[in-house]
Amino acid sequence: MRVARTWLRALAVTVTIASNVLAQVISGVTGDYGPRPEGLGWAIVFIAVALVYVVCAVVAWRVVRSPVPGWLMVGAALFWSAGAWYPLARGIGWLWPPLAGVTDLWAIFVGAVVLCYPTGRFSRFDRVVLLAGSAAFLVRFIGTLLFTSPSPAECGCVQSAYAVLPSDDVDFWLGVAWRAAGLALMLTIAVRLAVRWFTSSLPARRVSFVMPLAIVLWCYGTVQDSLSFTLGWDGGWLQFIPPFAIALIPPAFIGGVFYARGLRSRVADLVIVARDKVDRALWESSLARTLHDSSVRVYWWDEQGGGFLTSDGERIDADGETERPGRSTLAIDSDQGPIALIEHDIALSQDDRLLDAVSSALLLSVDNDRLRDRLERTIQELRQSRLRIVEEGYLARRRLERDLHDGSQQQLVSLAISLRIATAKAEAAGAVEVAGDLERASTQLADALRELRELARGIHPTVLTDGDLTSALEELGQRSHLLVEVHVETTDRFANVIEETIYYSVSECLANAAKHAGARNCAVLVTRRDDTVSVVVKDDGKGGARFEPGGGLEGIRDRVEAVNGRAELRSVDGLGTILELTIPVPHADAAMAEEPAS
Repeated sequence: MRVARTWLRALAVTVTIASNVLAQVISGVTGDYGPRPEGLGWAIVFIAVALVYVVCAVVAWRVVRSPVPGWLMVGAALFWSAGAWYPLARGIGWLWPPLAGVTDLWAIFVGAVVLCYPTGRFSRFDRVVLLAGSAAFLVRFIGTLLFTSPSPAECGCVQSAYAVLPSDDVDFWLGVAWRAAGLALMLTIAVRLAVRWFTSSLPARRVSFVMPLAIVLWCYGTVQDSLSFTLGWDGGWLQFIPPFAIALIPPAFIGGVFYARGLRSRVADLVIVARDKVDRALWESSLARTLHDSSVRVYWWDEQGGGFLTSDGERIDADGETERPGRSTLAIDSDQGPIALIEHDIALSQDDRLLDAVSSALLLSVDNDRLRDRLERTIQELRQSRLRIVEEGYLARRRLERDLHDGSQQQLVSLAISLRIATAKAEAAGAVEVAGDLERASTQLADALRELRELARGIHPTVLTDGDLTSALEELGQRSHLLVEVHVETTDRFANVIEETIYYSVSECLANAAKHAGARNCAVLVTRRDDTVSVVVKDDGKGGARFEPGGGLEGIRDRVEAVNGRAELRSVDGLGTILELTIPVPHADAAMAEEPAS
């Protein structure tokens, strides 16, 4: 179907161009122009007008949704050549009368092009004007066939094969009547466009910015042609104005269409404007600037109030209607209900693609905003969930450490005391062998007790509970195999989970520096900045450290991000490693969070 349509259009274009070019060439060769202007210049003008219509028709078929404007332009160009073929067929009695009758049919097609601008559709008024013009043309065509029979001396033609009541004067009066009717219809169209031009807003004027000029020039050309036909007036060089005006109409049509397409492309920028959030006032002002319509108003649906609000939050009528003249309303809805009403200049209603682009842009912006809010809520819920898991883990380790300290460790300490007493008694009784066994058992028990204390410290650092963050970090530095400098420039106490996160992060950094980096010196700096605490750990190792899945640094980052913090790593080969942790402090006060009862 598409291929057939393409071939049909190509055939129509080829026939139209060939008809115009061939007619002008034959006229130039034979010198037979009839009543038309003669000369090479006029031949070029007539061919140029036809080519303009054909080229614009091809463009219209590609850029206008309706194929009607393109076919109207091709029809106008095809019948434009009838005026050149008519003198050439004057010796054929059955051919020249139809050609003479359709000589001005191109005007009907051109008028239809003007009326369907820019959508390719006709309103009721347009159809009435077209019917009136078609009726006037039909009267002239039938009159030409049935009554026109000029003398051979006047037109150089043979007797008409269709003349029922031949008359020498009918052709003249039919020409006068046809021009009078055409001028009346053209003035009607011109007045209508002029009224729309002066009463419309800027968008309507921009959409039809060239067409009024072409209509005015065409009206002048019709008046000039009527005077020349009726009074025999020679307009001189002014005779070039009518073909120029006629040739200006299709480019005006295409120019307006491309202007509307440019508006549609700029509508896409509205999505960029609202990429972060649908700011209602910003969206309305951006839309007005894009459409060149400062009177644009956007009314937003209020789910709670069940009505529409202005961008300033003021409620409008329950039905969402405004009574400003010359306005039209575009309703934008989604699957979840109404979103907004856009009140715009009625001239923009002629471009449904433009309004579709506006609707799609707003829908996309609103959907993005909804998805963004949903994603932010989900991320916040995940953060809170992860923080709760971390806090629960902290409490579980704290309880386990307390159970080990108050239970197993106390029992082992009591057992160690009992073994020392038993060893002393064995030595007093002279049981040297038994005393030695008891001494070895005491040593093994001391090792087990030390390992249990290390295990308890790994589960939860007791020094954080008994002391503070400074003493806990200083103890880490003392236990490290490196020379560690610890500077804690704050005396504030933070939430237990935050202090534990700092403690274990520093512990892992010191272990990595000693085990993997080959460092000799390390520095730990803790500072408080407003609502965040910053921890910087530096070493003079070999550098080149990276966040790797399953690695110790990746574990530090996960631990810090679990409390909504972030970890930044700077490590260059041969220049050591710097790890900076930034953790938000939930409360501005320096008091340590109350520990829940176990």
